[in-house]
Amino acid sequence: MPSADELFLAVIDDHRRHPRHRGPLPAANRTARRDNPACGDICTVQLHLDPEGRIAEAAFTGAGCALSQASASLLTVRVTGLPAAAITALYQQIHDTVTTGRPPDGSELGDLAALGSVHARPARHVCALLAWQALLDAIAAPPAP
Repeated sequence: MPSADELFLAVIDDHRRHPRHRGPLPAANRTARRDNPACGDICTVQLHLDPEGRIAEAAFTGAGCALSQASASLLTVRVTGLPAAAITALYQQIHDTVTTGRPPDGSELGDLAALGSVHARPARHVCALLAWQALLDAIAAPPAP
């Protein structure tokens, strides 16, 4: 069984090398951008919310460290199909995992649990959470015309 750090490295490296849903989303009706001026990471999250309030599609663009970009890739995989109303609770689970190193009881984070290895590196918390904060902003944003 791989250690938590080995899992972290494998998941982050996979999403860094093969990002999912990277690129502009022409059908986006919600968009938000977050920057980390301390290190230069930039992430824009684009969503297409369907009429029922579900995230039909999610994509990201940006530049930065492997962790910030891999976390954005992981985000797009996880949130597609979820109701927008569930995003705040999911963000809290991710935040708790990143800051404590342990997924909350009862959470089913899958590959996202690998982000727990970041807890030992507090300066990297913002890298892991940048896309997730942009996601919250995008959900709260008014619909694009």
